[in-house]
Amino acid sequence: MKICPECHVRIDGPDSRCPLCGTVLTPSEDRSAEEQMYPDFEQPLKQPARFPFLAKLFAFISLAVIIICGVLDLILNKRFTWSLYVIGGVAASWCTVGMHLLTDINLNYKLTIDLCVLSLYLVLIDYLSGWKGWSTDYVIPSLYIGIMITVIILALVFQEFWREYILSLVVICVLGIGPLLIFITSNSPIRFLCLAAAFMAGLLLLALLFFAGGKLFSEWRRRMNL
Repeated sequence: MKICPECHVRIDGPDSRCPLCGTVLTPSEDRSAEEQMYPDFEQPLKQPARFPFLAKLFAFISLAVIIICGVLDLILNKRFTWSLYVIGGVAASWCTVGMHLLTDINLNYKLTIDLCVLSLYLVLIDYLSGWKGWSTDYVIPSLYIGIMITVIILALVFQEFWREYILSLVVICVLGIGPLLIFITSNSPIRFLCLAAAFMAGLLLLALLFFAGGKLFSEWRRRMNL
């Protein structure tokens, strides 16, 4: 039995290199894996619920908020006005929080999707309310910086899962073009946050190329089957 020092997978066969990343395999010191191919389970595995309790609770709260806000808006204004923003916010939250509760997608991918969904929702709210520019000038850049820092921390803490994070970091760096374009086209005095977000994205991409370029291109070739 051999093990890949990069992927941490065991290979049983004559192969000398890992079929996933091409790294030279090393002999495994764990002899128990050779003697027992399958683990023993004392009791059958419990199937996870299709709709867990937290998701049910979130769904109940979402419906309650929509109904309460809709009724209040109808009583006070005789028509639906601000409650539509609440409905849009609930829908956006289901694309973010709901995805965290119902899917098994890696957390860093979820954070990237959160960034895109929340950015679109904030721009829409800003546009429908008369376009003050607050969404693009400081809310979206601040959100971008926060998510970028979160993914960097996850990559540093869970280094053994670097494959799951390195491409997400590249995607976030590419998304840094958005704050840069906002900085170039905006005349707001607080657009410095957009420049800070774009600068952090460029600096992170440069660091990835310098310190993890080999792993980055290796992972890219592996995923593209090159």
